[in-house]
Amino acid sequence: MKKIVLFLMILMLEGCFFATPNSTFYLLESTNTASSISKKKINIAVYDITLPDYLQKPQIVLQKSDSPELKVSEFNRWASDLEAMIQNTLIEDLQTIMPQSTIKPLLYGSNAQYIIKVNIEKMSGYFGQDAVLRGVYQILTPSNKVIKQSDFEFKTPAGRKYADYAKAQSRLLADLALMISKAI
Repeated sequence: MKKIVLFLMILMLEGCFFATPNSTFYLLESTNTASSISKKKINIAVYDITLPDYLQKPQIVLQKSDSPELKVSEFNRWASDLEAMIQNTLIEDLQTIMPQSTIKPLLYGSNAQYIIKVNIEKMSGYFGQDAVLRGVYQILTPSNKVIKQSDFEFKTPAGRKYADYAKAQSRLLADLALMISKAI
């Protein structure tokens, strides 16, 4: 019995010395690098963003350009739902570029003149390589008639840390916002 108690005490003490690392959380944010390019006063709604299944998790997922292997970081995470963060960042970037327009998430009863749908097929990168954002966007009427559809692929250096990677993806979303604003 004494051996069992001693063993349990040793296990409890080991737990005090071997703590799990804290997680670090990252945001995608509007880069505000683009200047106003449109004076149009229109209502635009951004539909929910779609992502591949492997990105629909709180952990940041990295991928080398020449490898099918994914690195899922347990302790480096997105600060909120990735799809929602992408949608909000895209809206903020569009609002910077089109300051006279009203740009919001698509809601029921919306009076939007244009609806933007974005399907992200790849959001990847790796330290010392490029961050990549690739997919398809559509600009639709409220009756779901496609006005414009275009593929996109943007790249920028990913940096050497997770914070650099988050900033790189934010810059790529600004590039996407600029591309969409020019098409409207």
